[in-house]
Order: sequence, then C-alpha cells, then structure tokens
Amino acid sequence: MKGAFFAVASCVLAAALWPEAARYRAEWQLADADARLGAALRGAGSAAAVEVALGEARVAMDALPGDPRAPLSASIALLLLKRGAEAKAILEPAIAAGERPELTLNLGRARGTLGDEAGAEAAFLRTAWASPASIATLPASLRASLQERVDQLEHALRDGRLERVPPLD
Repeated sequence: MKGAFFAVASCVLAAALWPEAARYRAEWQLADADARLGAALRGAGSAAAVEVALGEARVAMDALPGDPRAPLSASIALLLLKRGAEAKAILEPAIAAGERPELTLNLGRARGTLGDEAGAEAAFLRTAWASPASIATLPASLRASLQERVDQLEHALRDGRLERVPPLD
C-alpha cells in the first residue's frame, strides 16, 4: 500500500515538474551562451562559438517567453556576427513586450549597422534617457551630444514642458 502511494505521488510530482525541465535546461543554455559571448567580447571567442551561443539563446527564447535575457543574448550574438537586420527583428518585439535600456541600446547598434543613423540615434537617446549610465557604453563621438540632449529633456521635464518621452523611432 505504501509503495503504491509513493509511486502515484512520484508520478504526480514528475508530471507537475515536467514543464519546468525545459525552463531549467534553457537557464543553463542561456548561461552557456552568455559565457561564450563574454569570451567573444573579450576577444577570446570564435565566430563558431558565437553561432553556438546564438543557437542556445534562440532555444532559450522559446523556453523562456517574455524573459528579456534571451533576446538580449541573441541580439549580442547577431551583432557580433554582423547580422543587424536579424538582431533588429528579435529586439523590436522584445522591446514591445517590455522595454529595457539594454534592449534599446542594442536596437540602436543594430540600426547603426543597417545604416539607419537617425533610428540609431533615437534608440540611443531613449536608452540614455532611461539609463544615463548607458551613455558610457556608447562611442565617444556620441556621448557629449546625447548627454546634452538628455540634460535638455530633464530641464523640460522639470519645467513642465516635456509632453512625452523621447520616441524610439
């Protein structure tokens, strides 16, 4: 009788935890992808390692819907691989689901690789407005003008003249 109870309880527990197995695996894949991307950003990774990281990030995107870390990792991989259009295609829906400065920053980078300078500047301004510390991650040639524009927006906000946040487009 005890054995049957434990067998049934084990089956119920396994059935309840089964959906979490994919999430657990995706967390590990995302950690591995991030480690590979970190190595590539430090100059110690290969294009093949970045491709593997991209595959892992894409799997994580499917297993962790709504989690911004997976599209962020995928976009970093795509930017390293100079595939800006694909990065933009991943970032736009991720931003629509929940805007985060690290996503808009990469959207600016993706737009820049595609030659959309106005779109890149809009994304960078939106990023700088949301996270002023992000300005330090941008090319030096953009920092001063972005900081000036953020300062102007802050003055307008304090004076009650700001009608809306800087647009992303």
